[in-house]
Amino acid sequence: MFKKFIVSLAVMSVILSYSTKSFAAGTAVVDLDKIRGNYTASQELSADLNVKEAELKKFVDDAQKQIQNAKTPLEKQNLEEKLGAQFNIKRNAYAKDQTQKWSVIENAVVKTIKEISNSKKFDLILNKQVVIDGGYDITDEVITKLNTQAKASSKK
Repeated sequence: MFKKFIVSLAVMSVILSYSTKSFAAGTAVVDLDKIRGNYTASQELSADLNVKEAELKKFVDDAQKQIQNAKTPLEKQNLEEKLGAQFNIKRNAYAKDQTQKWSVIENAVVKTIKEISNSKKFDLILNKQVVIDGGYDITDEVITKLNTQAKASSKK
């Protein structure tokens, strides 16, 4: 009898401590796609991406015209090699630049999510796309804070 009582107390204390923790903190969700679409720095980088892609496409189109207008097979081969090398340099520089800029944006997003999580004492943040139901959505708070910070840093 006493043993059952002790086991019952232990089980109840575990349940109570778990439920107390879930009321104190909890789980939040964040929609990363919505952040990407509404964060001004992300929008600007996406627009820059479109411009750079158009520039690369124009370079390829111009290169193809030059190659087509080559008078001899040797001239055509030399143009292909030369323009191919130039294209690779442009593409690699562009890819490196984009990777670096997206990394800065990603770091800002993660930092802001962590700040909001800490201030509201959430113990778990999940991507909204993997949650069927539940969780407190902090997406709009994250977007607002990111855009406010971006606006403040652009004034400096």
